[in-house]
Amino acid sequence: MKKIALVALLSAVVATPALADNTGKFYGAVDLGSVSFSNANGGPNGTTAFPNPGAFRFAGGYNITPMFAVEAGYAMIGNSIIDSNLGGGLTAQETVKSSSLQVAGVANYAINDTFGVFGKLGFANSKIDYTLTSNFGATGAASGSKTALTFGLGGQYNINKQFAIRAQYEDFGKVKVGNGAGADTGIKMVSVGGVYNF
Repeated sequence: MKKIALVALLSAVVATPALADNTGKFYGAVDLGSVSFSNANGGPNGTTAFPNPGAFRFAGGYNITPMFAVEAGYAMIGNSIIDSNLGGGLTAQETVKSSSLQVAGVANYAINDTFGVFGKLGFANSKIDYTLTSNFGATGAASGSKTALTFGLGGQYNINKQFAIRAQYEDFGKVKVGNGAGADTGIKMVSVGGVYNF
């Protein structure tokens, strides 16, 4: 009986079909992650790095072939805030608010029926707004937006032919904030999300 049961189990595994090919189908995705900024410091001496805010992105794509897709996404990034106590009862707050719209080609490589890796290459239109407020009347504001090359790397685990989870790292390029001669501010995002194939 044990041999019969084992043979039946192995037969069922062998007969299990591979995940369906999603060529010619659309997909939707939702990603949650964290954003980091480069060349973005504040505080009294300009040496305090802005903390990494959370981010939420919704995206949609189309599978042209099993190995290539196109995807567009919009990332809403939380505020990054530096609170400074200047002494003598004086305080200041600096806020960075940002967002990014991306369009990219996605190259997929399936390692097996359930797991694969992918790379992204395209363009991101990102915007950064900076504001300074204080309790003693000092204020300031600057903003910038730019369309830059974006790239990313990630992995995807297919739960079944419709649902998958993915993790990825992306670089949205750099944005110059204001009209000064300072370095451009880079935006990078690490995320985990869910994918639904229609």
